[in-house]
This record gives sequence, C-alpha cells and structure tokens, in this order.
Amino acid sequence: MKISNSTSSYITKTRIGVLAVSAMGMASLAITPSYAAIARTFALSNTGVQMLTSLPNLFMMIAGIVVGKLTAAKLNLKILTLAAILLIVLGGFMPLIYNSSFAFLMGCSCLVGLGQGACTNLSQVLISQLLPKKLQQSTMGLTTTFTNIGGIIFIMGGGQLAASSSWINNYWIYIFSLLVLVVAILLIPLSPKDLNENLSDTESNQGIKLNKYVFYCAFWAFLIMMLNNILNNNISLFIVQEKLGGTSEAALTSTLSLVGGMLCGFIVGIIGKKFKYTSVSIAYLLYGLSYLLIAYGNSLLTVIVGSFIVGAAMSIAMGTFPYLISISVNKSSISMALGVYAAINAVGGVISPFVINPITTTLSKVGFNAFSVGGVIALVTYVAILFSGFQKKLVINAENN
Repeated sequence: MKISNSTSSYITKTRIGVLAVSAMGMASLAITPSYAAIARTFALSNTGVQMLTSLPNLFMMIAGIVVGKLTAAKLNLKILTLAAILLIVLGGFMPLIYNSSFAFLMGCSCLVGLGQGACTNLSQVLISQLLPKKLQQSTMGLTTTFTNIGGIIFIMGGGQLAASSSWINNYWIYIFSLLVLVVAILLIPLSPKDLNENLSDTESNQGIKLNKYVFYCAFWAFLIMMLNNILNNNISLFIVQEKLGGTSEAALTSTLSLVGGMLCGFIVGIIGKKFKYTSVSIAYLLYGLSYLLIAYGNSLLTVIVGSFIVGAAMSIAMGTFPYLISISVNKSSISMALGVYAAINAVGGVISPFVINPITTTLSKVGFNAFSVGGVIALVTYVAILFSGFQKKLVINAENN
C-alpha cells in the first residue's frame, strides 16, 4: 500500500517529536559534573551529594506507575507529554532563583526525576500508539541514541557552565528542556492519525494482562540501573580523588560515556536481530569488563574508554527491554507493561548508592573501589542471565503466540 504524502509527513513529524521527548531521559544527570563543588559547599559525604541523582530515581518509579495508569485510562498522550517536560523545566530553573538549601536542591531534582521518568515511559508509549508497526522497533532503538544526545547536552553543557563560573550556573543547561517543550508542542499530534492498523475486535476486548516476562525484563533492568548509577554517582568523585582531573575532565568522561551510548543506539536494532537471544547478557558482560578497566586502569584514558563502553552497554540494554516487553504482551497491555517496567527499574537507581557504597567500604581494605565492585556484580549477573535463558524463552514464546 502506497503511503500518502500527508501520512508520510505525519509519521516524520511524529518520530522527530517522540525522539525529542526521549532526549529528556537523562535530565536529572545534568548536575553530576558539579558534585565535588556541591559537596564542598554543603559539607556533604559522597552518599549525601549522590542523593541529587539517586533520589530522583524514586520519583521516576512513581512516574512509571502513574503514567502507566493514565495512558491505560486513555488520557491524551500529548497533554501528558507536555506536562512531563514542564516538570523538568520547573525543576531545572528553580535552583537558579534559590540555591542556599541542599534540601531544596533535592526537591528540585525530584521534580526533574518525575518529569524524566514520565518522558522515558511516554516516549515508548507514543511509539507504540502513534507509529506503524514496521517503524516501532527501529524507533525504539533510536530513542537510546537521542537519550544519550540529550545526556551529552545536559552533562557536558552543564559542566562547562559550572567550570566557567560556579556550580549554580550548571542549572542554566535546563534551557534545553524548554526547547524540547517547544518541539513537542509543534510536532507531537494532539489526535493520532488513522494508519489503518487499528486493533481487531478481539485485541480491543482483551483486558490488561501482564505476564512473567514483563517482570523478568523489569528485574534485569533494575540491576542494569543499579550498575549504571555507579558511573553516574562516582565518576566525578573518582576522577578528583584519584587526581586524574577536575570538573571539566569529569564532564568530558561522562559525555564520552553518552557518546558510546549514542553511537551504539544507531545499531541497537541490528544487534537485537543478530543476537536476539543474548543481547541483554552481552550488555552485562560489557558493564563488567568496562568497570574493571576503570577501577584498575590508573589513567584518565582508561577511565574514558571504560566509560565509553558503559554507555554502549546501557544503550544495548535499554534499547532492548522495551522492545522485548512490547512483543511479550497484547497491544492493549503495552502502556501498563511499560509503566510497571519503568517503575521497577527506577528502583535500581534509587538504591544504587545504598547497596554499592557499603560494599565498597567493606571491601576497600582489600583494594576494591565502587567500580571494581560493580564489575564483579555485572560479571556474576552475566553468567546468571546467560544460563537462565530468559531472553531466548521470551522471544520464542512471542514468536509462537
């Protein structure tokens, strides 16, 4: 069937709008290059200052549940999306007005986390509801690229703003979220266009059903988030403590991690097809090897290389899970399934410092640091997930139904 020019234009604009929304997926990390400066200003411990990014993950969890319910209740997706981006704008701009209280900064970060979690979930829901099936997998893969592009802008831009003056200026980078709000207003349709892919009567009458594979994906993603936040929470402090650089070097390292994720995002679809039974376990293997390289490389170069690989691993994992979920449930269950997935995996980001830091403190006497602890956990999990055959069972089950 030939696609009309109006339909083609609708699809193009919608894809751009959705991908712009996915660029908000790392908005809460904008302040990470200024961790050391903020810790000095408020006399905070490592765990204390890390709350600026770990606590927002709790609100990402809340956002996942709320958005899942709201989208399942058929609320307008464009209105929900604009509200989510607006939360990020408000949470990012308010510290520019008042910044003398760390508790207030945490509250603003939580507001950003709520908006970020909603945007992350909504970008996947928008793809499944507004785009034709043949474009859904490739677009889901591209969301990881745009998430990392957004992360590069937030982290690198924020770091440079802080380095040029003070950590307070780091927050000016949230102007980017205001630009994304404008793009979403212009390009995301208020009413979805009929693409002749409506649900059949049987599919429409099916209730929301979440199977075990939704929760398997959520659990493995939970561990991925816990591992990934080791980099987010510790890289700035690690570089300063190991005398490998300062705020600018920390921002550069974090940015190159996102470059790794961005570049890998372009081929997530290819990786998913070539390694359709093992792509998730490959992500865990990459986490393990890269964290050990960072931990014991003893140079800024090895930290940069390791961070680049971490970004690639994150892109593979988070580009794969939503697609696996989308093929494991019926069409009417996708919104709620993605909401549950987003809520559970966000908990991994919340608890990361509370799990990793005590283990690191205990094992520091025998030469371990946060990255070596993460590397060992990732490799053990790699073996476990590989031998569980989780991904193979999910794909085969989806193909047979």
